[in-house]
Amino acid sequence: MRMSYWEYQGTAHTGVARIACSMEGVHAVMYSPVGDTYINSMFSMMEREQRFPPVTTSVLNGQTMGMGINKLPDTIRQVQEDHNPDLIVVCCTCSSILLQEDLGALGRAANVPTEVLVYAPNPYRVQEDEAGDGLLSLLVSRYTQPLPPTARPSVNIIGPTSLGFHNRQDLVSLKRMVETMGLDVNVVVPLGARLADFKKLPQAWATIAPYREMGYDAAKLLEEKCGVPAVTSTPIGVMATREWVKELLGALSKFATAHNLDYNVREPALAAFSLDQTSAPSGVPWFNYTADMQSFSSKRVFVFGDFSHATTLTRMMASEVDVQIVGAGTYNLKLADEFKAYVAPYTTKTIVTLEFEEVQKLIQELQPDVVLGTQMERHTSAAFDIPCTTISNPIHIEDFPLGYQPFLGYDGSNYIMDRVYATAKLGLEKHLIEMFGDAGLGTKEAEQEGTQRRAANPHPAMPDAPDIIVVKPTATPELVTAGRAEPKPSERMNVEAGAMPQRATIATVAAPTSAAWTDEAQKALKQIPFFVRPKVQKRVEDYAREHGFALITLDLVYEVKEKAG
Repeated sequence: MRMSYWEYQGTAHTGVARIACSMEGVHAVMYSPVGDTYINSMFSMMEREQRFPPVTTSVLNGQTMGMGINKLPDTIRQVQEDHNPDLIVVCCTCSSILLQEDLGALGRAANVPTEVLVYAPNPYRVQEDEAGDGLLSLLVSRYTQPLPPTARPSVNIIGPTSLGFHNRQDLVSLKRMVETMGLDVNVVVPLGARLADFKKLPQAWATIAPYREMGYDAAKLLEEKCGVPAVTSTPIGVMATREWVKELLGALSKFATAHNLDYNVREPALAAFSLDQTSAPSGVPWFNYTADMQSFSSKRVFVFGDFSHATTLTRMMASEVDVQIVGAGTYNLKLADEFKAYVAPYTTKTIVTLEFEEVQKLIQELQPDVVLGTQMERHTSAAFDIPCTTISNPIHIEDFPLGYQPFLGYDGSNYIMDRVYATAKLGLEKHLIEMFGDAGLGTKEAEQEGTQRRAANPHPAMPDAPDIIVVKPTATPELVTAGRAEPKPSERMNVEAGAMPQRATIATVAAPTSAAWTDEAQKALKQIPFFVRPKVQKRVEDYAREHGFALITLDLVYEVKEKAG
């Protein structure tokens, strides 16, 4: 754990809470001061479940500590009385772990019939995903023993959790594909599972673990302990999904051969995976040949997120959408080498970091056309006027949809393509509006500009009699009335010549360190594509400073353009 303004992951007890809130009959007790009790509010607001999160805080404070009183046993007894869970998980937070208390002894002192499991990873070394995956693996280790397989081919699905990025929709997509292949779903853990379901895990013929961050270690442990093969690739994108289907069928065949079981599962026709059972399972391959998508070949895309989404989205964008990946990154430090090896065929620019400022600097340097990132990259991209969509935790409440918006499987490929296309098109539309106006649509920016202009000049002059502002090299400019003829664009309008158009910014001319822009010059600047606009602005300002111009006019912008070729 680090003290920071923004973090890509929460602390260890957040990961523990995610597992507890995913399951039925499991209750988490957080041993912590009052300041660490935000878990309940976070889960209630974002997941929008009808039940209250099964998390209770055993509050420690200076008064009870000074009196030598520990409320943890009483809290455990109260949880037992109120909820009667199958399992109580006790966890420390980053504050309470500093006390180095024997939580095992305190848990036993509660003397309740329910099993009390103390799981207290060091929050200064372990973050949210690792802690959640560790608890999931611990439950698999404690509650599984080898069992005879099911009569029909069946699979486990390990990994979908509460507060997971589109995990609930991903689970629907996975189940659809599994059922299309004629397979049964044996157990899904931890989302919606009870403790007794963990004991059924060894009966499956294979385990699907689509997320590298959550469930991968548990699936590998189940494979090692009970011989259930683990399918750990992430089916994001059409190509990756086809490979995943073949990998799953291969694992089932291998298991059946090893256990001398009857196996007759074959890969279904692609149309069987579609929603209507007749068309192609995904429209992405066809969509790539349309006129709208041809322009995407010149797009420059930056990808950042957790390992699973950043790697597979990088591959999908490069291989299936044919865009240029200018950079890719992840915040999973422990998977840095694996990440770099995965994305190496698609980009030479990689970043693995926990510091969002470093990602921000790289985005500013690369100036991509589209960013696929986390909620933090959305804020960064907004500052640079770059279109962005979220593809990974951390996320906002809007990424917990009520509708069907999966990222996994063929259904997920369609949704991802729609999402990326809409993001890029909206960015293009914004740029076109800046260039050619809103065609009378009344954009918010235009309305604000008009309001400000009317407030500043409630009685505007007639168009055929413009007021002309003359800026002299003195501190106070003079207002004079010129003739009715419009000034010619070729006429020089700088500080020395004096003539300025209406609404020009009045500036004091005295060895300026930075030049002001007239309204006309600013409008011309906005017509320049956003991905090169900062460079053009800097070049014009440098030219104005070098040549002693205190005010950047439209003619000066054209002059710099001509000199730059």
